[in-house]
Amino acid sequence: MTALRKLKNILRIPFYRWLTAGLGGLYLILFLIALQNISLGGRGFQVLSTDWTRMFDRTATFTFEAIAQITLPGLTILISPINILIGSIISLLVGLNLAITYIAFKQPKACSFNRSTGILASLPALLAGGACCAPAIILILGIQVSSMFITVFQILIPVAIVLLVVTLKLILDRTNIELIPA
Repeated sequence: MTALRKLKNILRIPFYRWLTAGLGGLYLILFLIALQNISLGGRGFQVLSTDWTRMFDRTATFTFEAIAQITLPGLTILISPINILIGSIISLLVGLNLAITYIAFKQPKACSFNRSTGILASLPALLAGGACCAPAIILILGIQVSSMFITVFQILIPVAIVLLVVTLKLILDRTNIELIPA
């Protein structure tokens, strides 16, 4: 059975579908907070927008300009469709990886990885998180970094996506879906 078919069968189980969606949704919110598209602060209610073509303007290598701002009491949300798309892709992969890791941890018979290997399989998810916020942390701390170091950060998001896909495929290849309780 292919990895894609196994994944489809696992997601037919409501618990794992909800687990994937919940973890992915939480990760998307954290991703947007790290990009500062969601931030605390804001007074009153306000909606601002700009020309939709600005969504293609880059603010960094893999971050893009917002085309709308929603201000609520205590919260400001910048709507950047491309950032949301990139974050959604990463969040889906993170949610799937963590759900499969959960299966490996809770149902070790269903997965030929041992428990510690299953937990290590979620490390690419952590890399994906560091990919978006590591440059911001360096700027906040005021550490001077060379242009080569900054260039490395520019490729972390695509590398994280590739690692998440590879990890998901590897762990699905070692998962016996017949042993996963419905």
